[in-house]
Amino acid sequence: MKSFSDPECLRERRGIAFEEERIICERDEFDYFASLSGLAAVGVTNKRGAVLLMDSTHGWRLPYGPVDLSEDWLTAGSQMSETLTGVEVSVTSVERVSKLIRRLEGSEELSTVSYDVVLRLTPVTGEPIADDPSFGPWDEVELGWFDTIPEDAYWDHESAVDDIHSISG
Repeated sequence: MKSFSDPECLRERRGIAFEEERIICERDEFDYFASLSGLAAVGVTNKRGAVLLMDSTHGWRLPYGPVDLSEDWLTAGSQMSETLTGVEVSVTSVERVSKLIRRLEGSEELSTVSYDVVLRLTPVTGEPIADDPSFGPWDEVELGWFDTIPEDAYWDHESAVDDIHSISG
């Protein structure tokens, strides 16, 4: 796969988990996701099998960031990973796609679709972290390399931990 701008094209692709979820959300969340194609999570490992994780407000998880409307998902994932690690990487596969259909709270008609896409990238040498790994909406990003899933991972969001397992396993 060289590129794609519409994750829907992966719905029937063998080996890619594709799920769909409906969410009722408030105006700020609705407007944010209406302005994006969605969020890409990047699964970067090193040659030893450790996985790069980002400390979010909910716990450690795969680094993730916004993908603009009509932006190529593979390019976005590679650029995000290079911003985080400071080394050149490329996407090797898509692991999971979640189609999220958000309906504006209080409205039966207003809805928007975005996607969460988990990307696997080429393994890197060592444990590189860029000097300034900020990207997307994050001014400061705390990153770490992990051989096992940390106790303070984002356990409340089951798919976040499942995604770490799929990349590290």
